[in-house]
Amino acid sequence: MIVDAHVHLMTDTTGWYAYKKSAGGSDARTWDAAATVRLLDDSGIDRCWLFTLSGLYGFNDYRAANDEVIEAARSHPDRFIPFCTAFPNQSPEAAAAEIQRCLDQGCKGVKFHPWLQAFPANSAYLYPSLEICAGHRVPVLFHTGTPPYSQPFQVMEQARRFADAPFIVGHFGQILFLDAVRSAQACPNIHPETSGAQVADIQFAMERIATDRLLFGTDLPIGGSASAKWNMVKIASAVPDPVQQRAIFGENASRLISAVRL
Repeated sequence: MIVDAHVHLMTDTTGWYAYKKSAGGSDARTWDAAATVRLLDDSGIDRCWLFTLSGLYGFNDYRAANDEVIEAARSHPDRFIPFCTAFPNQSPEAAAAEIQRCLDQGCKGVKFHPWLQAFPANSAYLYPSLEICAGHRVPVLFHTGTPPYSQPFQVMEQARRFADAPFIVGHFGQILFLDAVRSAQACPNIHPETSGAQVADIQFAMERIATDRLLFGTDLPIGGSASAKWNMVKIASAVPDPVQQRAIFGENASRLISAVRL
């Protein structure tokens, strides 16, 4: 089974995506639940961790965006594993309450995008939210690779402080991939996610951390099925062993979700 650990529900084209749409960018169209299921089918992906996109912009209602993700997962429980988000920089207590509300409604993880949401990944504003996540062993995925707010070493600080929560370094740290791997070496609860990695980056990581720490991701619907298939080719090229491939393509992500305690 292939489980994509990085997919967005794109119900509108706010912000940067509105600009891309006006410029003719093909990935700036809306992708509701039904369209996202078709995209998974076209890409050969069985299930995915599903996050909001619009809810990551501060001028939108992130609670309503979380509800959209929850409803999508209820409509397609065999395809979507819902993750929620919140804005701890607006109110740490309200963010924690929203995360608990979403966990009670069936969410299995949390996604933060510090670069868009305008807080450092190592901010103390996150502590109440991360305490809840650690208590339930809920995976916490951070967008990384866009300094100064979204850096792997900042995520590492939180992973050390909340050791019972799995922390996912989204996009493999992108240009900061060395820091992503070093963070995973230092913290056993850090899992790099491959959507921003190159083949050599994955090979570098495989030489230094266990295979069961890596998660396959695509950042769909951005780039469409062609991008998803390229992300699969990266794994197949970097990891020739079929047992290790199966772990990265889905077993690792499924194990983290199975360990959630709600």
